[in-house]
Amino acid sequence: MARKNVYNIFQKEEYSEDINKHNKKVIEEYKLELKAANKADTTILQYINDLKIFAFYVYENCNNTEFYNVTKKQVRNFMLKMQDKDVSPARLNRVLSTLRTFYSFAIDDEDYEDFYINNPVEKIKGLKVQKVRDIEFLTREEIDTLYDYLMKEHLYQDALLLALLIDTAGRRNEIYQINKSSIKPDGVFTNFVVGKGGKKFELMYNDLTRKTFKAYLKQRGRDKEEFLWYKKERNGKVKEVPIGTMYSWVKRWNKYLENITGKEYSFNIHSFRHTTLELLSTGNHYICDKNDGQKFNLEVLQALANHNDVSTTSSYLKEKKKDVLLQAFMPK
Repeated sequence: MARKNVYNIFQKEEYSEDINKHNKKVIEEYKLELKAANKADTTILQYINDLKIFAFYVYENCNNTEFYNVTKKQVRNFMLKMQDKDVSPARLNRVLSTLRTFYSFAIDDEDYEDFYINNPVEKIKGLKVQKVRDIEFLTREEIDTLYDYLMKEHLYQDALLLALLIDTAGRRNEIYQINKSSIKPDGVFTNFVVGKGGKKFELMYNDLTRKTFKAYLKQRGRDKEEFLWYKKERNGKVKEVPIGTMYSWVKRWNKYLENITGKEYSFNIHSFRHTTLELLSTGNHYICDKNDGQKFNLEVLQALANHNDVSTTSSYLKEKKKDVLLQAFMPK
């Protein structure tokens, strides 16, 4: 009966009406990620129910705060509350595992990069969770290798995504909004997209996008749909894919590169935003080649990334203090 009572709290109207809006939204986005990862419906249901239980606990006991404000102590008290309901140890462990993977997702997602920094589940006994998201930068050679592989395998939609990531330094949500008709042979800017904080702006693309779009368009065929990211159904019609599909595509890229180079990778879609800005700042981007090796300054990178503050742009680049010290103090 105790376990049934835990689930029954979500039949109350309070969940849909009063639960923190951010918490409900991020649960729904996580659900899309699970679907994009081809998780079984039963598994998705379990994960989401676990998160709803947690959301209701936060609503009742933590002033209905956003998930990113929840502390380790509050998670511990939540687990104690579950124990008081005679929830089995196996079930408790599963709920804790759900929270672990959920917070890892939120930390890894660029839409929440300014909010989910620490994982409150990390230091709870028995769990090994990375505290802060590690950004994996790719080299110019790795980008070129990945692009060449995607083109060789006729994965033109994947290649177009890579090209747009490298050209625009855009966030996933922004790139998802690009209209097909806004990419033109002589074009530079996409349609207006809505970025963080509701800001509207155009994304700037370059030669790689224009080149790849030709192959993409030939493979897709003619249709009147404006969405860019699609899958073909059996009847030949195109259907827009959910935004979470991009996450799955990029995860596959890790394996592609690993098979080619023999090196392990763990990059995500947001890694390319960091990588693009880094390559442009060091003169290693292909666009720099077109401009005699020019290294772009922070002001230009800030405009490209649509950051409000140049300090945010600076934080996207690699830490170079060690390089500066070695160059200054180590003998030539």
